[in-house]
Amino acid sequence: MVRGSLLLLLLAALLAGAACSGIPTAGDTQPRKPWTCDREADEAFRLGEYERSILLHEGFLEKDPANALALYHLGYAFGRKGDHEREVAFYERALDLGFTKENLFFNLGMAYGEMNRIDRAIEAFRRGVEAHPHSADNHFGLALAYQRRGTDDDLAEKMFLRAIELEPALPEARFYLSILYADRGHFSKAADQLRKLLEADPGNQAARDMLERIEKGD
Repeated sequence: MVRGSLLLLLLAALLAGAACSGIPTAGDTQPRKPWTCDREADEAFRLGEYERSILLHEGFLEKDPANALALYHLGYAFGRKGDHEREVAFYERALDLGFTKENLFFNLGMAYGEMNRIDRAIEAFRRGVEAHPHSADNHFGLALAYQRRGTDDDLAEKMFLRAIELEPALPEARFYLSILYADRGHFSKAADQLRKLLEADPGNQAARDMLERIEKGD
């Protein structure tokens, strides 16, 4: 198992689904701040009308420029269009205003990963872990970023294991940990993680295929 193209392909597939944390609802507010967003703008997003959602969020922010929830949603909409520069810019503005939801750090880190700015991704995930010590997603994201940098395998392993400890059913963490082990030549450890993954998710074909390759010695 070689780190190179296989890992990059798998990471690309995961990063394409960076929105897994989901856009908060219009009434999902941050403690201490009465932030609410425009329901029509959020509904446009949920319908996949990203251009319209962006225009509506921008109009809403003209009236309330310090609304961190709306800034987060606007960044998220730009991310779905593939404009990660503006995505992270709006996320950072939301953070500056004190919006520190778990999902924001995760999506910020994934967006930086999309731009291949791995050090910034690591910083975002670290901040997420510090703000939310029990966040499996941010531990997982930090592990991925360490793994992708290629010089922090021990830290990546530690973060993967912590993510699994926090959320044992998290299939992505076990899968990417198995890749890490296989890359390091620890095939028995990789196979063990894949078997545990398949116990919880028997239909995971990627895990089954990888386990078969390891057992065959490919």
